[in-house]
Amino acid sequence: MTTDRENQNAFERLAPPLQRCLWEQGWTGLRAAQLEALPLILDGREDVVITASTASGKTEAAFLPLLTRLWQGAGRGVVLYVAPMKALINDQEERLSRLCEPMEIPVFPWHGDIGETPRRRFLADPRGLVLITPESLESLLFRRGVDMKHLFGALEAIVVDELHAFIGSERGRQLQSLLHRLEVALGRRVQRVGLSATLGDMGLAADFLRPGSGGGVRIIVSPDDKKSLQLALKAIIQTNSPSDINVAAHTAIAAELFEKLRGANYLIFPNSTGMVEFYADALRRRCEAAGLPVTYFPHHGRLGKSEREITEESLKRGALPVSAICTTTLEMGIDIGAIRGVVQIGAPDTVASLCQRVGRAGRRADEAAVLWQYCAVEELSENSDCVAGLYPDLLQAIAVIRLFLAKWYEPPETGALHYSTLVQQVLSLIGERHGTTAADAYRTLCRTGPFDGVSEADFIELLRALAAADLIFQDANHLLLHGSLGEKRVNHFSFFAAFPDSQEYRLLNEGKELGTLPLDRRRCAGELMIFAGRRWCIAEIDHDKRRVDLTPAPAGRLPRTRGGAIAVHDRVREEMRALLAGDECPIWLDATATGLLKNAQKDFTALGLVKNRLLEEGKSVNLFVWRGDRTQDALAALLRANGLKAENQGICIQVRNASTADLQATLEKIAVTPCPEPAEILDRQSLGTPEKWDWVLPDRLFYAGFASRRLDLAAAHALCSASRDWT
Repeated sequence: MTTDRENQNAFERLAPPLQRCLWEQGWTGLRAAQLEALPLILDGREDVVITASTASGKTEAAFLPLLTRLWQGAGRGVVLYVAPMKALINDQEERLSRLCEPMEIPVFPWHGDIGETPRRRFLADPRGLVLITPESLESLLFRRGVDMKHLFGALEAIVVDELHAFIGSERGRQLQSLLHRLEVALGRRVQRVGLSATLGDMGLAADFLRPGSGGGVRIIVSPDDKKSLQLALKAIIQTNSPSDINVAAHTAIAAELFEKLRGANYLIFPNSTGMVEFYADALRRRCEAAGLPVTYFPHHGRLGKSEREITEESLKRGALPVSAICTTTLEMGIDIGAIRGVVQIGAPDTVASLCQRVGRAGRRADEAAVLWQYCAVEELSENSDCVAGLYPDLLQAIAVIRLFLAKWYEPPETGALHYSTLVQQVLSLIGERHGTTAADAYRTLCRTGPFDGVSEADFIELLRALAAADLIFQDANHLLLHGSLGEKRVNHFSFFAAFPDSQEYRLLNEGKELGTLPLDRRRCAGELMIFAGRRWCIAEIDHDKRRVDLTPAPAGRLPRTRGGAIAVHDRVREEMRALLAGDECPIWLDATATGLLKNAQKDFTALGLVKNRLLEEGKSVNLFVWRGDRTQDALAALLRANGLKAENQGICIQVRNASTADLQATLEKIAVTPCPEPAEILDRQSLGTPEKWDWVLPDRLFYAGFASRRLDLAAAHALCSASRDWT
């Protein structure tokens, strides 16, 4: 426990203008994480990861000592703040400006929606706080690489917000490379501070922040705030229908939410953009039919900035209680005011995601957070298979909540090769340096950089593929330069993002942009759609300019979007099996959910799945290994490579047109042969181009990169060796 005197001593170490500002804002002292971070950042210049729940003061834990350092240096230093979302930067600009104004420290937001004025001000006098996205930092390095020592010569520290959102993704590897390239350009190490939600292995978060030296990163774990939770899970039976979204069940859920959520601010999380639009439309129409103000607003990444800001402002400053129907866009730490509770519709993919969502609620003193989980469960019929009787979605929802209550979270996925991102970084480094040698590029990006899993031979093979595609060429002085296609690609605005350009259409109504959607060229005028929670008719569509003009309509169709599926972890599937193998029914299930779980537990026993892993049903065999998606996807790929029609269904792997004996023989065959290379079992045409620059990769690197991100072949092969005991 920190004494009042210790707290006061720490507070007095802050810059005097900062102390006055905090007192004026009503601060009575520093929180635990802020107290622990203060000497590490102010004195030690150590790398630090600060992990805590949402609204626990992580931002101040980093910036109070950093702003004090800037003040001590007469305000001439620079702090770089990197965030995954433009909206988070906009929010933090307002928040940090309140601290910086009394100290006369400028704050510069820097992303695609910001005009040139703040950038010109910083370029003319490089000092203060720069709040930037990875894409804008990429652009800055690419366009002004020779100016880095001038612009960031006084760089004190780099703060990475929402660190957990970067780990394991191509965008995260891009960020690691950018931070390393910046240090190489400056010729010195720069302190890094990561702000993160709690992860299952904080050591991996430290390794991500400082690749190769994670052991030297200090980790600050804020104590739990012991916030109470009101929890209920409700199952809604969906009668059999041809609908692919269980309209009847979701309509019933919408009707219930309309009655329950009118007294406070809530966040509603369906599991797709299409379902966000379904609920936004259904709830809007209920408000209009009742003659009430519309208090339900959508929020997702395809909505235009102005549409998202309407939702954010309504939550933060609206005169009436409102609810946002949203995707992961509101998981991040954007300030949206007091949220009473969270509604989750459908099973969460990860415990960490559920933790982030629940962390948005119940911030007021003595107020419990609320979590209402809804599951639409299809009614069983005589045509239903045995898997349907185990109610996988309901089972996963219960398992994820139980792990959340037990304070278990997924460890971050690491070890992916990310060759696609390496292609981008090679092209960007050439632009930054106006040409570079292959040896220097390998040294910067791989040997000392974050692509250390890439061998020299693999790097040379990659460069040859880039040259063959006319992305690069080597001149007489052995400098790598952009080829003609490379010049075209790097000079397009989409180059700076590590993720693919989705080729989306702009949707407009009376000249106002509502957002964007991926549409195919078969769409035409007169068709209906639902977007931004409203119903529209396509008045005009220009496929060449990818522009759609909309007019209001009395009916509409939901958009179909391809969301990137999040892999379920081994531990979640193990918890699902434990639920089925036992007889416990959590008290927070409603009567319908309790009855369904009990029935599933009885079926699990009756089907012999307590001991057996193989269950033959008709012309198919279901293989229950209770592992995460990376292992089950790999096992399905091994089976397909050996002639079986296998597909990962989540709760099991289904093998069609096969018997138990066929499957057992194939598993034994795989077990006695060496674990194959990815190229031996994968089909490139069926995989498409999951990452932006995959199209240019030679087959061997493409397959190896894909497998490193999506498959655990070693674990799947080991399962085959244990298969003799499965029947």
